[in-house]
Amino acid sequence: MPEPVPSPIEIGPGPAVGEQDRTWRSPKRVAVTVSAALLSAVLSGCISAAEMAARHRQACVTYGFSPGTEAYANCLLQLDVGDYGYGHHGRPRQLPHPYTTPPPAPPVYQQN
Repeated sequence: MPEPVPSPIEIGPGPAVGEQDRTWRSPKRVAVTVSAALLSAVLSGCISAAEMAARHRQACVTYGFSPGTEAYANCLLQLDVGDYGYGHHGRPRQLPHPYTTPPPAPPVYQQN
């Protein structure tokens, strides 16, 4: 009579202490998790050019400018230029700290 095949539960003592905890930290899983987090962070702050233009049009109408007028066109232009100044992501350009002191003036030499 053949010996019964042991069930997987009966085979061996099981994983070593702490080994169960490492299975979810496999390099592939970590890479996928980090990639997903980076992708979501990058895409969460981006909007399309069409969305940006629609927001600009709505803002200019909200400000009281009528579409088709020169004032409306100037409003759109100012908003568009403003976006380029902030890099399309709302971050201001890095300017020097406003409270820094200027460097000292160079010494003045007089000849006698």
